[in-house]
Amino acid sequence: MNALFALDSGFTGQGVIVGVIDDGAVNANGELTGRISDLSRDFGYETRNGVRAKRNSIGDEKSTHGTPVANIIAGNRNNSGPMGFAPDARLAILRADEVNYDTNESSMDHGIAALNYARDQAIKVVNRSMSQATGPYDVFSSALTRYSQTGGLVVNSSGNSGGTNPNDAPAVNELNKNSIIFVGALVETTQRYELAAYSNRAGTMRDRFVVAVGANVTTNAAGQVGVFSGTSSAAPVVTALAATILSKWPQLTGQQAGDVILTTSKDIGAPGVDEVFGRGVVDFQAALAPINPRLSNGVTSAAIQNSVMALPAQMSVTDIRNALSDVTVLDDFGRNYNGSVSEMVLQPATSQRSHWLRRRVAQMNDGGVTGVSFGGLNASFGYATYQFGPNQADVNSVVTAGDVSFVSGKFGFRAGWNAQDSLQSDIMGLAPFADGILAYAPQAGNSFGVDRYIGRSKVGLTLSTGSFGEMRATAVTAGWSNGSTDVRLSYIDENGSVMGTPTGNGALRLGEGAQTVMIEGHHTFKLGGDWDLEAYGSVGLTRLKIDRASLVTGATDILGSRLGIQASGPAFGGMLSFGVAQPLNVERGTAQLTVGTGYDLDTRSLTFGQRNADLSGERSLQITAGFAKSNARSSFRIGFMQDVNRGETSALAGWSIRY
Repeated sequence: MNALFALDSGFTGQGVIVGVIDDGAVNANGELTGRISDLSRDFGYETRNGVRAKRNSIGDEKSTHGTPVANIIAGNRNNSGPMGFAPDARLAILRADEVNYDTNESSMDHGIAALNYARDQAIKVVNRSMSQATGPYDVFSSALTRYSQTGGLVVNSSGNSGGTNPNDAPAVNELNKNSIIFVGALVETTQRYELAAYSNRAGTMRDRFVVAVGANVTTNAAGQVGVFSGTSSAAPVVTALAATILSKWPQLTGQQAGDVILTTSKDIGAPGVDEVFGRGVVDFQAALAPINPRLSNGVTSAAIQNSVMALPAQMSVTDIRNALSDVTVLDDFGRNYNGSVSEMVLQPATSQRSHWLRRRVAQMNDGGVTGVSFGGLNASFGYATYQFGPNQADVNSVVTAGDVSFVSGKFGFRAGWNAQDSLQSDIMGLAPFADGILAYAPQAGNSFGVDRYIGRSKVGLTLSTGSFGEMRATAVTAGWSNGSTDVRLSYIDENGSVMGTPTGNGALRLGEGAQTVMIEGHHTFKLGGDWDLEAYGSVGLTRLKIDRASLVTGATDILGSRLGIQASGPAFGGMLSFGVAQPLNVERGTAQLTVGTGYDLDTRSLTFGQRNADLSGERSLQITAGFAKSNARSSFRIGFMQDVNRGETSALAGWSIRY
């Protein structure tokens, strides 16, 4: 039953009063010292020498049943003898027996009065290790209905007659069924647990039925330690669990604590809720663990299990993880938990490079570029060829990219599909994108543009778009170029991503996307011979699209920058390139998170606070180099990249030969 988990975790029933409707309880050997509440009452009578009189004792030598029941619930944790499952709970002993000393007979005649009293005192949970083996049940049913209206819970033993239903099942109806849990007894046979032969089964009460160990070592009315068995012994185990739950979460009603117990019991026997074990074995650890916890920003909430935040590699995760290291959440039963969700903040460093890498791998395969030129029309298509079998015919070719342009007079029109970097001569150098659109949103590789030629210069307008999975991006760019210098002003709109990285899901989603305004420049210098030196840089301001359901409820404008230089030219019979770059990095920006910071018992709701997280990333210096050589029979490409800050080296190489 994992009961030690509760005790080891400090969940001991403190602050909860449990009603015990039974034949009273004796504080034998001090095992109940400090555990008896002032709400305890004696509802019974006694008959001596033919005279029936009201009794005023919550326990005496006749309390042979209620004493072990009380000790199973809250026996003292005093380093002596057995202790209860909820040792710090307090007990309202509601003595309900009537004793005839002349005949030495007793009966539980005053349980209804005791239950009515528990209702009047708003006692949330009552243990009733007794059952009415014969009718009438209408009186108990009415009392149970009245008690149900307070939100209270009766934990009732199912009975020891071996019946197919709990003895008191006839008293349960639609008005009161949520206020009662029946408990059957388990016994160990051949190292496994089964329902005790004497225990009544779940039967028609299977939805309101659990089982617990039916033989517990405890203290009896004579102060002796021994085994107390039966469904009367199993019921107080479940009552103690309810007290443990109510101690940790006093905002719950007894019935809500009962629903937690039913929901978290371990299924045994036939799969699902069955007519023998009902819901299964009570599980203290599962009952104290959150059930579908939800993160909230004070306006909306979402399940933790569906929430994850993905930050671009250009941002720092440290502050956001710190802000999420101590949050308060609620579960399906309104129970508050404190903990960390910082491990649910991820940084997929290769999110942008995945798009880039697929293109590079395609380039390494035996393929190339084919084109057509006619008048003012020029078109080219990149393709890759894959050998997928041992035969020469086992070849598959795919188109990897395409560009079409048309010039007529002073106007030019162009379109590109899965376009390569339009600014930098990347010869397998693993260099970052020089093109600002691809640096921010690499999924936007498709474009259509219009240019106006003015002398040796041109001005143009380009629309770029594309998607990858759930990420979509559209950009509009106005640019000027004179052949060696390009200046561009771009507006980039991302949905499902920020800087080309998915934003995540649920309450931790970074946002719905982002909007960026960026200015960039690129210039090519001639170094002599056929060698070129290319330099580029950009500055951009990014604004997050705030998701109403996210803990990220605000953000400042995010400043990003990047720059790089690369030299390329002929060498060693091929083309050589090398360069230095600072990839796109967040220089300044702050996210505001609204998180649960505590729980207010008076309003029964979370309290919230705002925390700011610095998004500024760490600049990265990357050194790149690449070499490509090909002829009619073979081609060879190799590239290197050294990230100085991270101490990481990447290499990519490909060789192909034609037969």
